[in-house]
Formats: sequence, C-alpha cells, structure tokens
Amino acid sequence: MAGSHKHHAAGCTKCGLETPDELLAACRAAGLRRTHLLESVLEVLRTHTEPIKIGDLQQAKGIRGTCDPATLYRLLQRLETRGVVRRIGLHERAAHFALRRTHHHDYVVCRECGDVATLDMDCPAEKLETEVGRRTGFREIYHELQFYGVCPRCAAKSA
Repeated sequence: MAGSHKHHAAGCTKCGLETPDELLAACRAAGLRRTHLLESVLEVLRTHTEPIKIGDLQQAKGIRGTCDPATLYRLLQRLETRGVVRRIGLHERAAHFALRRTHHHDYVVCRECGDVATLDMDCPAEKLETEVGRRTGFREIYHELQFYGVCPRCAAKSA
C-alpha cells in the first residue's frame, strides 16, 4: 500500500479506479456474501473521494430506503473487520467510512464535531514504512495516520 502518492482529496487520480467487480471479488475473498446492499455501499464508497458519514451513506442513491441504520452499520463493521473499509473518526456518532485502497490517504479529525478532512500533503510516514519493513522483515506494511484537533468552525464557535 505504500508508494509515493500525493494525497489530494478531491483531485486524487487513483481514487475510484477500482472496478465494482474487483471490489466484489475482494469481498468474496474476505468471506462476504454478495447482496444488493453490499454492491450499493461499495459503489458509493468507490465513487467518493472523501470519507462519508453513515447518515450520508444511508441517504445515498441505491441505499436510501433499502435498509435500516443498524443493518447498514453491521455491514460496515463486517467490511471494516475484513479489511475492505476503513473507519475514521473518534466515536460511533461521527464515524466516517472509506474504502481501503491500494494507496492511502491520511486524515485530520475534529475532536469537537467529528468532521474529517483529508490531508493534502505528502505522507510523512511512507519512508518509515520502508524502514520498518527493512528492519523487521515484515512485508506488505501499511499505516493509517490520523491527526486530531479542533476544526476552524468549532474553534470559531468557542472563541
């Protein structure tokens, strides 16, 4: 998953290149059964360049009105456990979800409102991944980097 890749949220040239068939094959390999909900969730996540809140995911085309929030959340938990999606955020209420891709993005999370922003900068840990692999002999090393702070909107409210 490592590799030189500048993390431009909206302008990422690698996001969305996975085909639906590739994603479904990864889910099958992870032991998940193909369902309409799974297909719809994967498509929404595939086409989003930013992590998405579960409430927004539930209102997305193809998902809206097809299941209750608990069913969607259980699916997302299974996808996370099997390494298909990444959960980003501090707590369940403000959790965001994104596909685990062959490349990665790093994030900053607001401690107040839970909003998530994609860092638009070179990843500071990519060289460290290589060094960790070299020193330990581990292969297929990846990392998930999240910073935490207070977003400008929340900072302005408390000022």
